Amino acid sequence: MRQSGFMLGLLLLLGVWLAPHTARAQQSDVETGMVEWPRGEMIEALDYFIARRMKELDVPGLALAVVEDGRIVFEKGYGVADIDGDQPVSENTLFEVGALGLPVEAYGAMLLAREQKLFLDVPLARSLKTQWLRDEDARGKITLRHVLNHTSGLNDLVRLGSRSVGSEPGERFAYSGVGFMYLAHVMAQVEGLPFDRLMRVRIFRPLGMSSSGYVVPEEIVGSVARGHHALWVPIAAFAVPMLVTFLVLGLVTLVVARLWLRRLKLEPLDLLPAAFLALLVPCLSLYLFRGGWTLLFCAGYFVAWLAAVAGAAAALHYLRFIFEQGRHDGIVSRGLGRRLPVSPFILGLVFAVSLFFMPWQVPAPARDGDDFNAALSLRSSAHDLGLFISGFLDGAIVGEEWRDRMIEERIEIKRRPGAISGWGLGFGTRENQDGLTLWQNSSYIGSQGLMVIDPTRRVGVVVLANADSGEQLVQEIAGHVLGAEEPWRRP
Repeated sequence: MRQSGFMLGLLLLLGVWLAPHTARAQQSDVETGMVEWPRGEMIEALDYFIARRMKELDVPGLALAVVEDGRIVFEKGYGVADIDGDQPVSENTLFEVGALGLPVEAYGAMLLAREQKLFLDVPLARSLKTQWLRDEDARGKITLRHVLNHTSGLNDLVRLGSRSVGSEPGERFAYSGVGFMYLAHVMAQVEGLPFDRLMRVRIFRPLGMSSSGYVVPEEIVGSVARGHHALWVPIAAFAVPMLVTFLVLGLVTLVVARLWLRRLKLEPLDLLPAAFLALLVPCLSLYLFRGGWTLLFCAGYFVAWLAAVAGAAAALHYLRFIFEQGRHDGIVSRGLGRRLPVSPFILGLVFAVSLFFMPWQVPAPARDGDDFNAALSLRSSAHDLGLFISGFLDGAIVGEEWRDRMIEERIEIKRRPGAISGWGLGFGTRENQDGLTLWQNSSYIGSQGLMVIDPTRRVGVVVLANADSGEQLVQEIAGHVLGAEEPWRRP
């Protein structure tokens, strides 16, 4: 009896001693993320989570790659590349990765800096025979460092190709894809090669990124994962500015007619200028800020929606006409002899019903293979970008010293309790209780992407999704894999 009591007391003492250690171990598992789990458990958990969230968020396709100790340890594709087709997504499926190409370009620029073909603190214009910037003062100030940490003062209107400078170079952080367009021009002239070929020869091939390119052959464009929007996105992009413009100009027309022309009533012809400009404004804004394909995409869906609403309303109006005929037993004098007016109720009903279809996912226009823009035209796969993370962690090609400079020579953007947001030479940086992570996200015409690297633990993850609704999901997956709670977004 005495022995059993002793053993019970010993077990209780052991339990008390182990309890905090077990709690700390469980807490550590949560904080360090799935990448620290046994491989099979991580894969099983990711498969379950991704399948469930893709269904909940209506994401057609997704691919990811997980890197541990500088090597890809898990990569997989989920869903389909196009909601209208049956091509499955794999780890090698090409996505429109847009801004994820910026740190890749920065890595190539650091290689040229290591070879002393470019210099971090020397104006980039000194390396050019053909100048790219129109502002002579800016040409003499913008350096490679300014471009890589987004302090060049250049804007982010990459689809406009605007080369204007909005602030003094080096003065403040302002995210700029145009700066990387400028850098691509410089790199191409320095190497004497088109930028896409330069990156293939100096970066992609050495790292094994055999599928990636800022320009791709036209015959493989159809295999690139199509971006997807909810139906309301292209319709609203066209309809909202058109409606706002018409209301504002209609009000101006009314004021002019009342106060200047002294008329109490507007004629339909009075509103023609307002209607014309209301149609012109969304066309010009979409073309200038998003490009011709986006304009056709938005205008096409808007017209198709109007046609569907009009067609459904006309069909119901016709059924109403037939019903009215039946009520009068086919008497021509009382049925066919009069025309029923278009019912506002029918129009309102059809419009209301059409709103239920607005969450439907519709494919975005495919980018032409030779449509080059260094800031947004990279097409790559989860596998290739996983290889880039591996190469970066090893300091491949550029060497560890220049790799480290990309991390260490960073600027501070925002500080808050327990967290510092900044930008290094090509990557966003975030320091908090989870440690230091490097990151870059992408959002381009229905496609979402996120690349995150933890250089201390030598781990990383890249997640690509082919739907706007995937923005939340790519953040969730990266957070679960790396054990971080906060999303990676620009402050």
